[in-house]
Amino acid sequence: MTRRSYFFETYGCQMNRAESEAMSRQLDWAGWVPARSIEQADLVVLNTCSVRKTAEDRIFGRLGLFKHMKTEGDFKLAVVGCLSQRLQNELYDTRTEIDLVMGSFQKHRFVEAVEQLFDTNQRILMTETRTFDFERSYSRPDAFKAFLPIMHGCNNFCTYCIVPYVRGPEVSRSPESILAEIRSLDARSVKEVTLLGQNVNSYRYERTDRRGGEGSLDFPALLRKIAANVRNIRWLRFLTSHPKDLSRDLIRVMRDERLMCRHLHLPVQHGSTSILRAMGRGYSREEYLGLVNEIKNAVSDLSITTDILIGFPGETEEDFEQTLDLMRAVRFDDAFTYRYNPREGTEAYSWGDTVPDEVKKRRLTEVIELQREITVAEKTRRLGRREPALVESRAKKDGRDLLARTERDDMVVLRADDTPIGELIDVRLLSLSGSTFVGEKI
Repeated sequence: MTRRSYFFETYGCQMNRAESEAMSRQLDWAGWVPARSIEQADLVVLNTCSVRKTAEDRIFGRLGLFKHMKTEGDFKLAVVGCLSQRLQNELYDTRTEIDLVMGSFQKHRFVEAVEQLFDTNQRILMTETRTFDFERSYSRPDAFKAFLPIMHGCNNFCTYCIVPYVRGPEVSRSPESILAEIRSLDARSVKEVTLLGQNVNSYRYERTDRRGGEGSLDFPALLRKIAANVRNIRWLRFLTSHPKDLSRDLIRVMRDERLMCRHLHLPVQHGSTSILRAMGRGYSREEYLGLVNEIKNAVSDLSITTDILIGFPGETEEDFEQTLDLMRAVRFDDAFTYRYNPREGTEAYSWGDTVPDEVKKRRLTEVIELQREITVAEKTRRLGRREPALVESRAKKDGRDLLARTERDDMVVLRADDTPIGELIDVRLLSLSGSTFVGEKI
């Protein structure tokens, strides 16, 4: 009997990638097999992102392509994730090329819905309730890296952000479930684990029945428990942190637990206190700078990356200059930069898009150029250093080259034909190609 096959396309954050991995594992357990391409698949799954308009535009472009491909091929199309949570009825009613629409909260029922789809040959709209179940096994058995969601949703309601509306309120996974998964990954000699959450450092598990297990556990306490329960896992990362929830206790854990990677992604979003206040971020420019100084003084050799949003409603030239000034003060190792796009359903949507596009483009270009200058300067200072790195893959341009990642989250390309993928090695940083290190294995 020929087994059915599936193919995933995933957009957006690492949480989406982890959930795609979980859904693919569900299909594996149900007897499906992965396809090498869309053309070879019985089921194509589009796991969507809705955090920015550009992400949605890309997805609608792909839907147009899939509609054309379905006239020439025979496959079912499932659209899941944040976009389908936000626009589930619209997608179902207007995009007839989609066979299954499922949002953010019932992915644990994914296989059930897929099997119903193939059994009945009828389109399905999976109506959503505000529930969420954490899945197990976010990496394949032979994986050397794993992404482990520990909490879901967001309570912050930043005025520009759609995430709380499509992901729901914060729900923290039980520490027993997390530790069981960690021990399983450790037994398989996974080298690196990344803990995931829309606002991961707000993790807090409150037990109501008090029968067995922890009564209350916050994020720093969870990290200490993980560190005490591993033998083979070498590196632990977490994404994404909110500055207002990064406590002194968490800084101490990052300082004291050598399992913690020397990298922190800490989105600032803007350098002006007035804009931060309008964004609803919960901190000022001065508080962010003070927090960064405290972290850098406590944790040696730490890289800090960030997100910067340009063109928020009401942003003046002075506000923008304060963002550039903050970048020069912090000297981020890298930054994800983007222009403001109104997101229907958010508070800021009603304020209009007050900064002209040409001004946004000019300001964003200045931010990108400044960050590129800072990134190159900071990395140049590290040339000649010896650092540990995890070999992740072979380079696409030249299969003899390897791509490795340092614990500071830097990419290194090196020639080391005999080094297996998934190996932790020491490298010497020799030069820069763009923002990527060129190194040699020691």
